[in-house]
Amino acid sequence: MKKSLKLIFFALVLTLLFAQTASAAEIQQQAGTIETSATSSVDVDPDMVQLNLSVRTEASSAALAQENNSTAVNKAMDLLVSEGLSKDAITTTNYSTYSYTKTDDNTKNEVTVYSSNSGMTVTIKELDKVGEILDKLADISEVNVNSVNYSIQDPGKYKDQVIASAIAAAKQNILSSANALGVTIDKLDSLKIDFNSASNIQPYTRNSVSLSTSATPQPQSPEKITISATADLSYTVQQK
Repeated sequence: MKKSLKLIFFALVLTLLFAQTASAAEIQQQAGTIETSATSSVDVDPDMVQLNLSVRTEASSAALAQENNSTAVNKAMDLLVSEGLSKDAITTTNYSTYSYTKTDDNTKNEVTVYSSNSGMTVTIKELDKVGEILDKLADISEVNVNSVNYSIQDPGKYKDQVIASAIAAAKQNILSSANALGVTIDKLDSLKIDFNSASNIQPYTRNSVSLSTSATPQPQSPEKITISATADLSYTVQQK
């Protein structure tokens, strides 16, 4: 009668061209299959940043709020173009106008206020310009920078590296498990790859003092972007 084998194997962390971490390998609950999971990752410097902006204006009428919003959006776009960005790098993501009531501070009466809101996304590939652009955007009172999102233009160029390394680490885990058990692996049973390139999103807080009066732009020190692949691998065991 065959015994059901179960082994927990802690994978040795390998250091190749980039960091690798391997999870525990174990004999699958049904007899005759060894499965493991291994992750390979590489940390790279970002080469692109995406600014998420919102433009908010308020007025006593919807028409005036919309007009003011359009003026503020155009002002922001003119600023960005003057910094060398193309109009293709600037997109409007949403637009809305709504009304609400509030108490006037002077008359204490209820008044209706109309608010217009636009969302903008700005893609910048020259990272040395980011600090100066953020400083100048801070001078437009209607514009708020919601987030600064650093990423990689082409994470796919690292894909083959991390996938191949993850598979190699997973295969080594299985071989080590088989050797420890005194069995021989037979053929590939299953393979699942999970590729991931996480962005580095940083909040941006407007300073109370105009930033453009400073000779030094706001410093930007983005963290590296981690690009990783995880290989879930299983092999059958030769039956005696």
